[in-house]
Amino acid sequence: MMEQDLQKDITYERIKKLIINGTFPMGKKISERKLEQSLKANKAPIRDALKRLQAEGMVVRKAKSGTYVFSLTKKELLDLLKFRFVIESQSVLLSFEENADKLISETEKILLKMRLALTLNQGEEYLAQDAIFHETLVNLCNNSYFMSSFDRISAIMNTARNFLGNNLEHMQKSIIEHQNIAAAISERNIGRVVELLREHILPEFGAYWKNFNLEDDQ
Repeated sequence: MMEQDLQKDITYERIKKLIINGTFPMGKKISERKLEQSLKANKAPIRDALKRLQAEGMVVRKAKSGTYVFSLTKKELLDLLKFRFVIESQSVLLSFEENADKLISETEKILLKMRLALTLNQGEEYLAQDAIFHETLVNLCNNSYFMSSFDRISAIMNTARNFLGNNLEHMQKSIIEHQNIAAAISERNIGRVVELLREHILPEFGAYWKNFNLEDDQ
């Protein structure tokens, strides 16, 4: 029983990673048969994984059609980004109260890794560090409610970020914005941090998300 559960967890994590990194692009159909072949897994753990991913909003099951990676309408993305901004901006306030010195040192370390990845033209690594940067702003708040709320959307956000952002234009704009956020954190200018996060996250304030190729709202 334990071995079966372990196999289910491994299969779930592998499929989730394939969605996040864009191997299975947003909106595209996922073939269970191809998953069986590529993952060398049986039907049971694959179907269990897809059910878990459906519950998390990562896949959508359509009657008489099959299973698809999630996609976003304009309104869905905007709602998601507004939720993210509220959680992230309020979490960073608490992170300053709880772990200001660590917040400064950790964001500086991550920024160095982002710069290196950009220099080496390692787009996937850059985007991974981008995600870690924002997770750090939240996780240092030591508040399980904020952390679980952010975790609830992080896989969808990371998938959307990889779908959009693995190109030089995005990364060049992104590194400047992250440098500015890290500088404001280092200066302990919390008001400026929140202002920069608003510009970085929300399309109406100039965020790169406005270039996202979205479905029209139904």
